Amino acid sequence: MNNVISLITMGMLGFAVVACQPAQKDPNAKAAIASQPASGSASASSAPMVGKAESNPTPTTPIVMNWTLVDSGVKPVDKQQFNYPFALDSEPVKAYAQMYHVDNVTSRYNLTVGMAVNEILSKVLDQVGTAYLSHELTAGKDSAFIIHTTSQVAPSEHTYVFAEPFAKGLTIPVKIINDAKK
Repeated sequence: MNNVISLITMGMLGFAVVACQPAQKDPNAKAAIASQPASGSASASSAPMVGKAESNPTPTTPIVMNWTLVDSGVKPVDKQQFNYPFALDSEPVKAYAQMYHVDNVTSRYNLTVGMAVNEILSKVLDQVGTAYLSHELTAGKDSAFIIHTTSQVAPSEHTYVFAEPFAKGLTIPVKIINDAKK
């Protein structure tokens, strides 16, 4: 989201620079200035965008996630050997296990990754932008982080490895579903 705001701001500054340029004696100068975008958002879309999909989406060309831009670069760890921030017999772990009908081991894992999923979300939002609608973390034995988008985004799946110290090295399946679900 910060990239979008920065690009809009840069586009607006670019427009201000073009609008404030002194009149030129070249007869082609008026055509060159007239062809400049009239708004920051149009200028921003033509600027190279870090973290954007490889091609500009059109009604027939969906945004395709570039998972290499999302990857943390951290090596996965064995979730059985991970040093969790929650004790296996702690009240939050037991309450989650009871509520979602899972064992304490699954509960502890789900609680831990659930507190770190914003790490993934922010990276995905850099690419899907306004096509994002909602997200959820499933609570069962095989939890997944699901991001709901408009049909502008191609569905895809990826296994993410957390870099956040709280869950560093743990993995979670991430699913992009373009079902327009809010």
